Amino acid sequence: MTSDKKANANRQNALKSTGPKTPEGKASVRHNAMTHGLLSQDNLLPGEDESALKELGERLRAELKPVGELKSLLVEQIVTAYWRLRRLGRVEAGIFAWQLYGELARRAQEDARTYERSNLKDILEKRYESSTRITDEQKHQEALSKAQEMKAKQGSETAMLGQTFIRDAHNANAFSKLSRYETAIERSLYKALHELQRL
Repeated sequence: MTSDKKANANRQNALKSTGPKTPEGKASVRHNAMTHGLLSQDNLLPGEDESALKELGERLRAELKPVGELKSLLVEQIVTAYWRLRRLGRVEAGIFAWQLYGELARRAQEDARTYERSNLKDILEKRYESSTRITDEQKHQEALSKAQEMKAKQGSETAMLGQTFIRDAHNANAFSKLSRYETAIERSLYKALHELQRL
């Protein structure tokens, strides 16, 4: 429990924090809370195609033909939810890519270690700068190259999106959390669509 004195001190300190004042400062902090973008306030994330989002919005507006401010707002909610559902596929592919390339890199590194032999005398004397002998230089180099290649693939945009989501899920079951997000976004989409139809 926080004491009344501590709570009052916290409130007083919070009043002193004014946040950014300049447009540049406000622009730089507006994405601070963004992680994977499935629930972000912005429709468009870095690396996404703005023209594709505009085209989607135009197609849905042409199909749904909103008349009035309220119906237009509902169509905007539908566009946003639909765009986020499309993003889910990229996130899912990213989770698979991040985990797959990470596992392949780990296996390649283990494979490379099978071609390394440390001097037994160094191990027994606990020398940390032990001399390592390579038993098959070509296979060792191939395994190390494969590990580097897999690590590089883990750095792809899709894999990084997956890694961001995994990190946001605190390394718990990311697919389960992704499924919950999908359900929430679909619910939002259908709720807006039903309300539009009702109006």
